[in-house]
Amino acid sequence: MYKNWDLPTPPFWLALIPILVTGVSLGFSVFMFDAEPHFSLFLGATAAGLCAYFYGYKWNTIKEGFRSAINRTIPSIIILLIIGMLISVWIASGIVPAMMFYGFEFLVEQWFLPLILLFSSFMALITGSSWSTVGTIGVAAMGVSQGLGIPPAITAGAVVSGSFFGDKISPMSDSTNLTPSVLGVNLYTHIKHMLYTTIPALIISLVVFTIIGFVMVSDGDTGDVALYTDSILENFNLSIWLFIPPILVIYMIVKKIPAIPSLIAGVLSGGIVFIVVQGGSFAAFMDTVYSGFVLESGNEETNALFSRGGIESMYNVVSLALISLAFGGIMDSTGMLHSIVLKMAGMVKTVGNLTLTVLGTSVFINIFGANQYLAVILPGQMFEECYRDKKLKLKNLTRTLEGGGTLTAPLIPWNSSAVFVYSALGISAMEYAPYAVLCWLTAIVVAIFGYAGITMHKLKSYEPEEKEDDL
Repeated sequence: MYKNWDLPTPPFWLALIPILVTGVSLGFSVFMFDAEPHFSLFLGATAAGLCAYFYGYKWNTIKEGFRSAINRTIPSIIILLIIGMLISVWIASGIVPAMMFYGFEFLVEQWFLPLILLFSSFMALITGSSWSTVGTIGVAAMGVSQGLGIPPAITAGAVVSGSFFGDKISPMSDSTNLTPSVLGVNLYTHIKHMLYTTIPALIISLVVFTIIGFVMVSDGDTGDVALYTDSILENFNLSIWLFIPPILVIYMIVKKIPAIPSLIAGVLSGGIVFIVVQGGSFAAFMDTVYSGFVLESGNEETNALFSRGGIESMYNVVSLALISLAFGGIMDSTGMLHSIVLKMAGMVKTVGNLTLTVLGTSVFINIFGANQYLAVILPGQMFEECYRDKKLKLKNLTRTLEGGGTLTAPLIPWNSSAVFVYSALGISAMEYAPYAVLCWLTAIVVAIFGYAGITMHKLKSYEPEEKEDDL
């Protein structure tokens, strides 16, 4: 939260300068020239630092702003690098190809999209990680859909929808734990209250993907399934032992072993499978972990599908995360985000307007701060008193923060979540965002519930806030 007792909150016009610089630069670089967003966010961070400096902030204060923001997400960056290793090793060891092969064998073509949505949801719920799910189940799903002739953007939308839905209702998710902790709301109260809005969004998403599946794939129209299954059999040894690493990772996370050691176990066990089952060498394993797996078969499409992963593949995501965190950290620590949010707080006379304002603020910070954690923390702190004034339980606020902050993160092309999806699946947010139905639909459902007063639970006059754990 922004705190500075030496300087007043910067004026609104000053806070808008870095936003305008970033917005204009992003407009040219991303939307006109299809360039990477890194330099645009760097310009925004530079503009934020200069505005803060000329307003009176010392360099040490500005430096501490981006340093502390980056420090808070170091564990997430480490997880990101480990997932890069996991993707390459699980492909090289035959784990992902095996998932694809049996997916071709047992999945009913027309039901593939809704089934992969549910499967991704379940995996993210168990593991508490949308990124891990995208990097494993998502990669396999892309291969299956390619064989079925389903456009990759649609499949990516189903994977992203399921992965982030499961992440949101998982008690093992870091962001799901963070959101209620900011406002002192019980974790399971928060999760249960989210179900009122996420379940309708899930049901609608399932209907949409079912319709798309029946339209896109007809009986017997399996595209190039035979091509991919033959290629998998030619290049990988399939065995029951291939499923030990995924089962091990799931077991460790269910036992509440932290994500980093669980994912490391997945990498190491995958490496053992690579050497024992696929006949790979230790030197090849080491090279795969860093540079990614490269398949050299006679089919270019199969090569492109399976050649990915490695620590190296995550450098783009890591660099973007560092730059965006620097931008968001400077904006937060110097009070410029605080100034913008205060301006938006004037629209909160009704419960519906309050809900929409919180949603809009979270999305706004997600866009220009490129940080889903900041998009939850700052609006949560800013609008807490507004919810108390209206006698609303704070679980209403935490639910809104998730709908506007964390679920919209993968829809923003320069957000680290979206860049990770692109690195893992090869599909940009601009392509899959329209099909990530659950991610944007949840925010709409939350807004409707706010205006209609549906499940906007009131705090009774005799009920102390700390007992807010019942429905």
